[in-house]
Amino acid sequence: MKIIFSCDIDWANEKVIEDTIDLFEDHQIKCTLFVTHKSKSIDLCNRNLFEIGIHPNFNENIVNGIGLPAHENVKNLIRLYPESIGVRSHSITSSGPLLEIFKKSGLKYESNQFVPYSKSIEPYKCWNDMTIIPYNFEDDVHYTFEKSFDISLIKEFNSAKFLIMDFHPIHIYLNSESKETYIKAREFLKSEELEAFKNNNNFGTRDLLIRTFKEIKKNGLTTYHLKDLVL
Repeated sequence: MKIIFSCDIDWANEKVIEDTIDLFEDHQIKCTLFVTHKSKSIDLCNRNLFEIGIHPNFNENIVNGIGLPAHENVKNLIRLYPESIGVRSHSITSSGPLLEIFKKSGLKYESNQFVPYSKSIEPYKCWNDMTIIPYNFEDDVHYTFEKSFDISLIKEFNSAKFLIMDFHPIHIYLNSESKETYIKAREFLKSEELEAFKNNNNFGTRDLLIRTFKEIKKNGLTTYHLKDLVL
């Protein structure tokens, strides 16, 4: 089984981003970071451990007809992190025209297909030669389904060829185990008061992430970046 961690940064504040990066560095686990903005922690992170991709948000343009055109949105993020060859859109937005924009912008893969808990996902080439890389676990969807985090992802997916996970720094920081934990904290995301909203009582996102790190090390498993799956 190939194991890949990814994180959608989602405009997290610097303290929250640093917390996630420190956690992966402490355990020497690889991760692909999909960025929404410039971050000092991301600028300085170990590129042997972290791959950088982009995480553009097309919602305002599509829903409300405002904001940057898609190609400008993509261009601006690549300008911040020109090493990027991968994209996962906010809200996993995708379309034929967007795939063409991604391709013309020099990106090599898109990871916008989420198939919850599937054990049969696999990368494939799409019609314009970009690699499409589906993923099969996401922290906030897990709590939306009201599923327990007190599980072993390695055991749950042990018959799968790929375990490709999506975590969010805010849920790692808060140790989110339910939608309510995040909702209570939402208006304090940029505030020092955010600390007070951490879940310290129930097994949550951070606990599951650390458990997965330990199981990877215990079983001598290898982690990869999403770029390693490009066909």
